[in-house]
Amino acid sequence: MKEFWFLFKQNKGAVAGLFFVGLVTVFAILAPWLAPFEATFTDPSALRLPPVWMDGGSSTYLLGTDDLGRDQLSRLLHGARVSLGIGFFVVLFTTFFGVVIGLIAGSLGGKVDSVIMRLMDILMALPSILLAIVVVAVLGPSLLNTVIAVGIVSLPSVVRIVRASILVEKKKNYVVASQSFGAGWFRVYAINVLPNCVAPLLIQASFGFSDGILNAAALGFLGLGAQPPIPEWGTMLSDSRAYIESASWLVTTPGLCILLVVIAFNLLGDGLRDALDPKAKRN
Repeated sequence: MKEFWFLFKQNKGAVAGLFFVGLVTVFAILAPWLAPFEATFTDPSALRLPPVWMDGGSSTYLLGTDDLGRDQLSRLLHGARVSLGIGFFVVLFTTFFGVVIGLIAGSLGGKVDSVIMRLMDILMALPSILLAIVVVAVLGPSLLNTVIAVGIVSLPSVVRIVRASILVEKKKNYVVASQSFGAGWFRVYAINVLPNCVAPLLIQASFGFSDGILNAAALGFLGLGAQPPIPEWGTMLSDSRAYIESASWLVTTPGLCILLVVIAFNLLGDGLRDALDPKAKRN
């Protein structure tokens, strides 16, 4: 663990990413107490107010208001809960099903492995956002269906990582020894082999978090993700695109939130990869 933290801290970008992710997570958790207003609160007398530093801005609404008079700062804070929640449940979905499917494919091999991997290849061959749109179109637009659609899109990468790790581990002496002593499939692979696949899963989870937020925002922008009045960042972008010239702050602030959070998770993933990669440790 000490070696991991030492290597991780060498990557300044990863440390900055971890700090920013932690900060946004705290804001998301404390959003009901930090937000000046409820996300759905409307003030008909304050429509499309600019941020406080612009002419016509008000200290009551630090980041301005939208076309319905809703406080932009409050909606961004509550939106952080929604967007991070989507990313979390997408990672949970892909990790659970990806581990199960990858474990079966890597351990059983043969025709089972071939069928599973061909299905994963088909999913990977399709453009991710197009596949997500198809899934949501079939299931219907909602927050839950957004998680399912984005999870299905992200599933092949987790399956391939778990399968590859299983194929490497199953050739090692401890697996052969366990099988020679009569250990069953669950004992060999689920208990002995699977814990050794945690490192690549942690790295993939970090990248999967950012992909989940980005894909969910894309679906929200297209009107297929979280539905109003839920303050999801992509939905906020969609609602404000008509005012991109007259009220540019309505587009800029949620767009910056998506950009910065995605970059932070990618930097964090890079740091985890460098710290957990055995080759990086030797260097």
